[in-house]
Amino acid sequence: MQWSSVVLGRNGTHIAFVDVEQANALSFLMARGLWAEMPIFSYAEFMIRGAEALYDDGDLLLAAALSERANARLREYCRYCESGSIILRPKAVDPVLLELMEANVLLSFIIGHELGHLLQQVGNAGVVALFDWVVARYDESHLDKSGQIARERFLGPEIVQKFDSDGTAAGYAVQGTKLARLMPGMRGQQIKEVQSDALGVIMSSAASIAAGIRVEILFGIFLAVLENTEMLMVLRRLLPRLPRGEKRAAIPLENTSLIARQFLFLRLVRGLKDGSVPVPVNILHYWSTLPEETLKHFETLIDDGRLEQIGLRSGIMVRGSIELALQGSLGKAPVTADLVEKLGMVAGNLIVASAHLGYPEATYMVERSFGWTPSDDNDGVLYGFASAVRDICDLAASEKRPRQSLRRADILRNGEDARFVEFLRSVRTQVSLNRLNPEWASRFEHLLREPIAAS
Repeated sequence: MQWSSVVLGRNGTHIAFVDVEQANALSFLMARGLWAEMPIFSYAEFMIRGAEALYDDGDLLLAAALSERANARLREYCRYCESGSIILRPKAVDPVLLELMEANVLLSFIIGHELGHLLQQVGNAGVVALFDWVVARYDESHLDKSGQIARERFLGPEIVQKFDSDGTAAGYAVQGTKLARLMPGMRGQQIKEVQSDALGVIMSSAASIAAGIRVEILFGIFLAVLENTEMLMVLRRLLPRLPRGEKRAAIPLENTSLIARQFLFLRLVRGLKDGSVPVPVNILHYWSTLPEETLKHFETLIDDGRLEQIGLRSGIMVRGSIELALQGSLGKAPVTADLVEKLGMVAGNLIVASAHLGYPEATYMVERSFGWTPSDDNDGVLYGFASAVRDICDLAASEKRPRQSLRRADILRNGEDARFVEFLRSVRTQVSLNRLNPEWASRFEHLLREPIAAS
């Protein structure tokens, strides 16, 4: 249940493992976004993914706590709606989603991406021209030369968020020296990611052609798919870094690769549309039909800096969620002009580190979003992600029972492993049926409660 794919190698042999559950995770989130669903339903998906990851890591108590909290939030939502046990799901159903799922477009992207990593490992003449084209576009794009001094656009320092024993925010550590030391390796890894993305786009294009899916539909989902991929990756990395049973913490968060991935995706599409990418003719013809005004609209995101803001926002949401969970409130946002005056060029990293303070606390609180309505300025999937991170961090910091209080062996001994996994996913089951089920955890009460007395 890792919902991630990987390439492994040993003694010169390499193999790509593709996790179909990763495609399922992206499909669920894509549905929430395309159908403009309430943040509570994206929140539920991220809570389930967090519970699954903790279960795989052997932390069954915390996994169960996530499921309990998600169920509690779902009941809160129904009380707000005054709908009894009926789960109201207002949504703008788009048949495009079914077309994409039936064509396995997301699975094709994931397979292509992992195949790209595999071919990087073993070397393959068939993709050299494509990969070289991507490197050339990366080299052209990674520096922003619009100002007086060229600025690195794709790579940024790790930011460590610090908290005292009572949860009070204790500042940030911006790992600039570490970035300088690791930059060559980070750049190489980032290039591998965007090369693999390119092959993923080509394979998903082939699947779309075979299924008769219009190019503007495929184009329209990719920026969101890349961001959803990044949010799942951030969540997976974050879980073992959260404080367990205490609030004192120093939580590192790497700079995202999303800016590079989204930026190079738009560059790739421009090349495909113009016919300059070395790929099969049918792929070039497919992308040549993308309306020019559609692509230009998204290219303006590059020109006005909004694409970089989109690339940073998942990390910003994580820091806000953590601070609200541990401190109980958000601190006061610093004045940007004051930071620039005091710190000059290096102020940019601290502006990013504290950007979460510029959002209202309700942004990180799913229980405050039950009256949410979709617009261009609010993203239900992103808000659901932020709220899930806040609740996960809160539960981790307050969980005093040791991990071994409930072991997987205890579940297996009672023959309850499959049912326990079903319990972790119970919110999704109820949402899909549009009805609460008060019996969801009854068979696990003894397993979940007895460890409290024993610890």
